[in-house]
Amino acid sequence: MMSQSYAQNKKFIFGNNDIPQSLMVNPGAEANYRKHIGIPLFSGIYVNVGSNNLTITDVLAKDGIDINDKLRNQLFRMKATDFVTVNEQLDIINIGYKLHNDRDYLNFGFYQEFDFVAYYPKELTILFYQGNTDENGNINLNNTTNFNELNFKGQAFGVFHAGISRKINNKLNVGIRAKLYSGIFNVQSVNNKGNFKSVLGENNVYQHELNNIDFLIQSSGLIKNDEFALSGKSIFSNMFLGGNLGLGVDAGFTYNLNDKLKISASLLDVGFISYSKDISSYKVSGNYELEGVGLIIPENDPIPYWEDLRVDFDEQVERKEVSKTYFSFPSAKFNASVHYGFGKQIRKYTSIIDCHTNNGFSQYNYQNELGVQLYSIFRPKLPQTAATVYYSRRISNFLQTKVTYTLDSYSFSNIGIGFAARIRKFSLYASVDNVLGYKDLYDSKKMSLSLGMNLIFD
Repeated sequence: MMSQSYAQNKKFIFGNNDIPQSLMVNPGAEANYRKHIGIPLFSGIYVNVGSNNLTITDVLAKDGIDINDKLRNQLFRMKATDFVTVNEQLDIINIGYKLHNDRDYLNFGFYQEFDFVAYYPKELTILFYQGNTDENGNINLNNTTNFNELNFKGQAFGVFHAGISRKINNKLNVGIRAKLYSGIFNVQSVNNKGNFKSVLGENNVYQHELNNIDFLIQSSGLIKNDEFALSGKSIFSNMFLGGNLGLGVDAGFTYNLNDKLKISASLLDVGFISYSKDISSYKVSGNYELEGVGLIIPENDPIPYWEDLRVDFDEQVERKEVSKTYFSFPSAKFNASVHYGFGKQIRKYTSIIDCHTNNGFSQYNYQNELGVQLYSIFRPKLPQTAATVYYSRRISNFLQTKVTYTLDSYSFSNIGIGFAARIRKFSLYASVDNVLGYKDLYDSKKMSLSLGMNLIFD
């Protein structure tokens, strides 16, 4: 089974140079306008929720099967590579303008993002559900339960950013963006190690073992003085340089092979966030073996077996609170695409004089465009990838539509649609993904939508 995710895969925006937010997914995109101002809080709204192998219908469907049986079937059916993701972005400020040299487009602003991914810990779930026994109640000898399946990461942060897109010549456009992250909160548990298993004992029938346990859960901004600390005030404070700071960079390019064919690629969110505020982290490490308790019950002086067992466990398995600063890494993303234009030529939104042709409308958009886009996001376990093919058509100089088909693990019928419209200086775009899933949201594995409004000045 493929393990893929589409958080932040903005395939309608990537490569669409008429939308200013294309610079956010490719700093090397071409900007065919003099300046733009995003409508505050509405210049870019993006929401994605997905689960690659479970729906609400799988558990709650009225099909005559007992809900406990359905839940148990799902627990055993799902795999350790299955996951859920939630991603949300809100573009609060987005401004850009072309410098006097007519080659450089400067853009800057601030946005907020929340990103969460969690993998299904199958072996641990089954251990807690039925213990270390099989369906008949017999001990699963030498069956190993791995703790490394427990893997999740969630964080919210604000991002101050500034980038520049430069036209090197008529063929090549390159860009780079610097980012200052301000972490709101973070909770994560990754790179866990160790296992649990039962074997035949020497002094008793069975021996239960915890081997090389190294488990760590880290959080920042959620708990303070053993109380839940997240509030509206703390969110606002942490989002605007409240203490958890980090740096990042984006880079990208667009290359026109000829008038009809171009390629583009970008690498986003290569960086880190240092979390140091309201740290609450817990670490468990060590080894432990238990071969049962041989009970002896004296008449006058009872032996404190359970207290001795607890002390022995505490001596061998270390459990401690960790309060030191730690680093978390935003999920880096890679985009690459090939675009082919054909049909009638339509002038781009530009009045900029090209220094090579002295033609105010030196470049054109074709009425039709076909393309292929590859996307990958680097997650805690494995990179998760996607492939999209699309067809775009310009209905007029002011309206563009786009239809996408994405190969993913959610569905073999993941079709998306979107449009971009412009009336004078006002620009509006919107898109939805997996449109066939909207006919029954309870049976849909993925929902994704984006919306944005900008003022564009030629």
